[in-house]
Amino acid sequence: MEISNQELLEISLKIERDGRIFYEELSKFIEDSTIKEFILVMAREEVQHEKQFKKMLEDKGGSAYGWENQSELRQLIDNRFQTDIFPNLDEIFQQLPKFQGIQKALEFAIETEKVSSEFYGLLRETCRDYEVKTLLILLEKAEHEHLQRVQALKEHYLKKTLKS
Repeated sequence: MEISNQELLEISLKIERDGRIFYEELSKFIEDSTIKEFILVMAREEVQHEKQFKKMLEDKGGSAYGWENQSELRQLIDNRFQTDIFPNLDEIFQQLPKFQGIQKALEFAIETEKVSSEFYGLLRETCRDYEVKTLLILLEKAEHEHLQRVQALKEHYLKKTLKS
C-alpha cells in the first residue's frame, strides 16, 4: 500500500505532540528541579521537531520523496503507529510506587525515542529529496540524542534514588 506524505505528516506530528505531552506530564511528578528542567527542555524540543516536520512537508507539497512504496516503512507504520507509543502517565503512576513509576515512565521514553529515531531513519533512507533528507538526518540525530539523554537521566535518577 502506498504511503502518502499526509500520512507521514500525521504520524510525525503525533509522535512529536505525544512526546511533548508525555514530557510535560512527567515533569509534574519530578521533584528535583534539575531533572524537572531537563524533562521540560525535552518537551520544548519535541515542539521544535513538530514544527520542522510540518514545515518540511507543507513546503514540498505532494512531491514524491521515494518512500511511497517502501514495504519496510509500511510495516513499521502498521505495526508501531496504530496505537499511542507514549504511555498514559496517570496509569503508570496510579499502579506503581513513585520510584518505579518514574523509572517505568523513563523506560517508555527510551523505547519511544528509539522508535522515533528508527522512523526518521527509514524516511531518510528512502528519501530522494536532498533538502528533506538533510532535515530527516537532523531529526533522526535529535531523536537519537534524546534517547541518550533519557538513558542518562534514568541512570542519574536511579543512582540518586538509591542513595536516598
